[in-house]
Amino acid sequence: MKLLIFVCVLLALSACQPQQVNQAAQQQHFICKSLIEGFLKTQNLGEYQLNHLQPTLHQTATIREYTYRASADHAMKINMPTQQNLKFECQQNSAQHFEIKLINLPSDSQATLLSLNLPPQKTIDNLTAFVLKTQ
Repeated sequence: MKLLIFVCVLLALSACQPQQVNQAAQQQHFICKSLIEGFLKTQNLGEYQLNHLQPTLHQTATIREYTYRASADHAMKINMPTQQNLKFECQQNSAQHFEIKLINLPSDSQATLLSLNLPPQKTIDNLTAFVLKTQ
């Protein structure tokens, strides 16, 4: 009986533990988010902030959807109507190729905004000015 209670407690405690973020998904998210936010800044749309990410960073995915929302205080300052939400799709076609698409919410049509080809990892390593020591 004590063993059964112990197993139940362990299961309950393990269910409370947060899932580990997948390192490859985290790296992909960093690239996608940087590209999207760089695009927003170049278009003078810096008032948009990341509101939702699908799927989460617990597993790798070839396509992630990013929803950005206009900050409430900025929307009140401007008299012109603005789109409250902007939806982007980030697709990683290979280890080095990323595409950012803007999704038109009413029609669900897509327009490719950016396409990025990263150099091979060896080239990046050679160009890096310093190396971070990992534990």
